[in-house]
Amino acid sequence: MHIKKLSAAALAVALSAAILSGCGAANSSTSAGTTSTATGSSTSASVIAATTESIQVSMDSSDYYFDWQAEIHTTLDMSSGSQTITKSGIYEITGTLADGSLIVDIDKSTDKGTVYLILNNTNITSASSAPIYVKDAKKVVLVLENGTTNTISQGSGVVVNSDNEPSAAIFSKADLTITGSGTLSVTSDFNDGITSKDTLKITDGTLVINSNKDGIVGKDVIAVEKAVITITAGKDGMRSTNDTDTGQGNILLKDGTYTITANNDAIQAYGLLQVDGGTFNLTSGGGYTGSISANVNPGSGGMGRPDTVTQATETTDASSTSDSKKALKATGGIIINGGAFTIASYEDSVNSSGNVVINGGTLTIQAGDDAIHSDTDVTISGGTITIANAYEGIEGKNITINSGDIKVTSSDDGINVNDAAGLLTITGGNIYLNAGGDGLDSNGSAKMTGGTVYVDGPTDSGNGAIDYDKSFTISGGTIIAAGSSGMAQSTDSSSSQPSILMYYTAAQAAGTTLTVKDESGNTVASFTPAKQYSSAAISAPGLKTGQTYTLYSGETKVVNFTLSDTVTYLSESGVTANQSAIPGGGTQMGGGGQFNGGKPAGNG
Repeated sequence: MHIKKLSAAALAVALSAAILSGCGAANSSTSAGTTSTATGSSTSASVIAATTESIQVSMDSSDYYFDWQAEIHTTLDMSSGSQTITKSGIYEITGTLADGSLIVDIDKSTDKGTVYLILNNTNITSASSAPIYVKDAKKVVLVLENGTTNTISQGSGVVVNSDNEPSAAIFSKADLTITGSGTLSVTSDFNDGITSKDTLKITDGTLVINSNKDGIVGKDVIAVEKAVITITAGKDGMRSTNDTDTGQGNILLKDGTYTITANNDAIQAYGLLQVDGGTFNLTSGGGYTGSISANVNPGSGGMGRPDTVTQATETTDASSTSDSKKALKATGGIIINGGAFTIASYEDSVNSSGNVVINGGTLTIQAGDDAIHSDTDVTISGGTITIANAYEGIEGKNITINSGDIKVTSSDDGINVNDAAGLLTITGGNIYLNAGGDGLDSNGSAKMTGGTVYVDGPTDSGNGAIDYDKSFTISGGTIIAAGSSGMAQSTDSSSSQPSILMYYTAAQAAGTTLTVKDESGNTVASFTPAKQYSSAAISAPGLKTGQTYTLYSGETKVVNFTLSDTVTYLSESGVTANQSAIPGGGTQMGGGGQFNGGKPAGNG
């Protein structure tokens, strides 16, 4: 059948590479979408930034709606029974079929044309197979005719072949594209909603999917440019499956609206997951339950979970056979360049075995475990991140924050570098941490050159508002970390910007503003902690060695002092020694007696 050349110009989707501030290297895009991982082994005070190349997926004119009625086409009325298409061309699909299938079976070795299926108020139900079954073809395009509602339903008694096919209500062994502004409702009581064994593209339409297992499955790539997608899934919401071919198994989401409720992962990629925009409402594993300890190993001794302990249900590898209940998950890496996310996850909200790179977007997160977790590096270079509830806020071997507005409420650590060779780097951004465990925590080192950090630290002396094992240097930016005093730390003496560490003899009440003013009465630094505190570590550009300052609690003068060194330790009586280095030093909040200051070996 002759198909007139389509008038639409060929289009390409070329996604910009993840450009990381401070990285100093441009990432090239490839059609495969590859990733590379920083070594993450340096303990020197240099910026460690994740490098993850972006995905590039090409769209052509056949991936978009066209004036098919002006072309030569054939109309198939499904009310007359099952239909089999054996030749490429344009087919208008109409009518209602109570039990049967629309089958596409074309020898692509001799017929390399595209099959266009125009769903025009089509209703197909099959009790024993896939209502739409593409057995063989070069490419199939489902066109949802404008203004129509199309319903595809698969029963539970499907008979599959030796390859376990067909495994979905819409099942394709060819490249599959869905476009057009109509509505497609898909139900599978057997297995998956929509599956392509090759590439799956969606460029328009309203999709409502209810599936016994996965909602949308693509093998090599799932690429969505624009659509309104609602998925209720017994397993994963969206999933790519190619775990054998390098550079495959990717998911690319650009714009659109996604409402996904999944018993397991909301969106899972074996390769790279990249989001360039859109609105996302994601619920995984029943969502955030408010009982974080139910699905993690909290460690022992009330000290919070040791960083070397793996949670009981932690499954960062997408190939794991264990049920995983995360929201955004990818083995190869995650890039978020934009989008508005509302996430409620039973486990991690953003999780990758590779790098996690956030360049923009708005994320509002409630997580039963980590809000953002990478087995390698996390780099944040923009966006607004609000972590309303989590066990740990942001965790990785190396964490770099270049910019962005970040607010974390966590029952354990707010930000956690969990590797002894790791580095926490802060070059900019506005960060607020309300942590039940450590606020800023690095099992290796930390470096701050800019930005603003406020920490509402722990009220128990088993943790600290700042906690690092090797070094924490600061040369710019402002940090005020208030919390308990038993393990209190400040930035270290190798810093070029001075700091103070204040020890209070009695806990200061929640809501008591602490302020540092210079001799002229100018405010150098100020913060109002939301919790009680008995220590405060402060560093700000206005602090200069040799100059005199006054520390206030509310409107009350607490102590006048002159900065005597890069790190100056204070009490109400004036300059003092580092109490965490003195046996018995420090005040334990929330209980009587003294706590031996200084960090216990191996505590994260």
